[in-house]
Amino acid sequence: MKKFDLHNDPKITSGFKTPDAYFEKSAAEIMAKLPVPESGKVIALPQRKVVWMSGIAASLLLVSGLSVYYFAGTPSTGNLDDAVVESYLQANVNSFDIIQHLDEKDIKELEKSIVLSDDAVESYLSDNNNLDLYLNE
Repeated sequence: MKKFDLHNDPKITSGFKTPDAYFEKSAAEIMAKLPVPESGKVIALPQRKVVWMSGIAASLLLVSGLSVYYFAGTPSTGNLDDAVVESYLQANVNSFDIIQHLDEKDIKELEKSIVLSDDAVESYLSDNNNLDLYLNE
């Protein structure tokens, strides 16, 4: 085999050579072949103003909707008379409803706070005609 010296031996040519200024001319030729788009009128839309106005409208709608939701459903109870409340409770609440909502702690507190004398019990029983009901139970 023959020794190969890279620096002294003649270089092998590839056989292909690009023409001078090929890449500079090819870009210009390709751009010339492309169709030129026709440009129409460009109208700038006021985007910021539309976003700003829609934000204000949305916030006003939100505030008004929340105020209607919170304040329309609450009836005013500031001027109720004690007699009105008492008559409502007498007409619409019975002792069974009260018993259902009491627990042991409430019953013990009621027993401590209610002090009955024997005279008060006797006068109540003598005034009411349903003494037989209490004696049978």
